[in-house]
Amino acid sequence: MKLNFQFGAVLLVLAGIVASCASDPNIESAKLNLRNNDFQGVITSAEAALAENPENADAFYYIGVAHLQIADEKAVTERRDNLASARENMLRADELYRQQEISSNESETAIQLLINRWADEYSLAVGGVDFEADNSPEVLQKSIDHLYNAYTVMPDSIMTLDALSEIYFMKDDVDNAVKYMEMAIDKASEPELTRYQRLTFFYQIADNVEGSLSILERAAVIFPDETFFVQEQANIYFRTGQNEKAMAVLEDLIAQDPENAQYRLVFGSQIYQEYLNLTSDIAALYDELFDKNQRFREMVRSGQSNQNRIREVEREIDGIQNRITSLDNTRFEIAERAEEQLMIAFEMEPDNPNTTYTLGAINENRGLALIDQVNNIYDDSLDLSAMEQQANSYFMAALPFYEKTAELEPEDPDNWLKLFQLYLRLGMDEEAQAAAERAGI
Repeated sequence: MKLNFQFGAVLLVLAGIVASCASDPNIESAKLNLRNNDFQGVITSAEAALAENPENADAFYYIGVAHLQIADEKAVTERRDNLASARENMLRADELYRQQEISSNESETAIQLLINRWADEYSLAVGGVDFEADNSPEVLQKSIDHLYNAYTVMPDSIMTLDALSEIYFMKDDVDNAVKYMEMAIDKASEPELTRYQRLTFFYQIADNVEGSLSILERAAVIFPDETFFVQEQANIYFRTGQNEKAMAVLEDLIAQDPENAQYRLVFGSQIYQEYLNLTSDIAALYDELFDKNQRFREMVRSGQSNQNRIREVEREIDGIQNRITSLDNTRFEIAERAEEQLMIAFEMEPDNPNTTYTLGAINENRGLALIDQVNNIYDDSLDLSAMEQQANSYFMAALPFYEKTAELEPEDPDNWLKLFQLYLRLGMDEEAQAAAERAGI
């Protein structure tokens, strides 16, 4: 609800006329003009008082009141200059009241009138926005205009800066969302976790790697127990191909507390996430390899294709296979580093289902990677039988960790589904049947 500022201000001033024994005729004239809604007259009378006494606190007060009233009569986009003048004069009035040890209705209400005006603009800004649905550009812009007015009256309001940041984000203006969230962080007397998380998100939406890393590094120092910020740093380094930097960030986390199982889990899980990212890249290469092989077979069967083109396709196939092999080597190295940290975490906390599940997944996926190579890579130097045996050993290594996870979280059907699939692959039919029933198949 909009505060009835004008009515409230007049009541306050009328009360001041009754309570005050001021004898300055210019101030009395300012009060009379205020009662008559002649706000420019209020300013003229108060300025005359200041000409006689530059430290007349009441004169500054009534100039401030007049500017607040003038602003109230203007459109939302045209109020800022008057609101800035109101703030300047009210702050000066308050300063002089305190210096001169004046106790009056005016001295007690100078700052409160600014607060009321801020609350009025702020409530109009956020009250017109549906934060659960889409809003028209006009609604969002009007909210921003009210927030700028609120900011003009109280530039130290963190709530205003927070709201400006969020409304700009809703308006798809990420640069300003970043700007005002940074201001909120800088002005806040105490660091707020959600602001750092929000700013990180904004930077990521803007694809600003440098800004993301900067805020993540700051946040990691301020909130040492929040592994999110370290994980996000590692994510960025992984995404930009700086794997060793990513590893170093995670290793530094562990160095802070080597006995912390959660840190080991974060390290292992984060590295494993990069393994999954590489798996996605390799899957795309397998699709490309399939298409190339299909093309090659068609060309050979036709018997009329250009031999140079056939050899070119063969080279393309070899190139794709080499890239797959190289990426597989990289992800197997990553898997080993992840497994090393997760095994330490498992030894510290053997009943953490996140740890047991990830250890099972690492082994299973290494086995699947080898099976993919056996089925899709045509290289005479490969010992396919040995690769199949190694894949089976990975599946067997995954089994006790998946079983442990199902034991720890027996109500989660996904755990039993994972076991069902692995039992089938290993030819354990009775166990697969039991797991299928628990999975609800």
